[in-house]
Amino acid sequence: MRRYLLLAPLLLAAVPASAQIWGGPTMRGPSGSSMGRDQSAAETARIRSDIRDGRSSGQLTRREAKQLKREAFQIDTLEERYAAGGLSPSEEAELFARREALRSDVIAKRSGARK
Repeated sequence: MRRYLLLAPLLLAAVPASAQIWGGPTMRGPSGSSMGRDQSAAETARIRSDIRDGRSSGQLTRREAKQLKREAFQIDTLEERYAAGGLSPSEEAELFARREALRSDVIAKRSGARK
């Protein structure tokens, strides 16, 4: 019993170190680096460029291109709304996931794997 009483102060000394605030996960882009707002806007611009290329090459119909551009616009609008108060990790994750889903849709539709 005495051993436990002697160990209690040592355990209490370790508590403040474990109670420090952790900043949480950081969103990583496809390259593994943290994505800033400029990089995410550039990523959406690359997706738009892929949509234009798909439309001009005939890989995308007018309707498909329009729908994909609309989704890119919605992502940008959502990012502007979120950025007004600063992006939380969950907001960054949502934007990243939506961009990746849009990129996958563009690739699938351009390659002929239609939904």
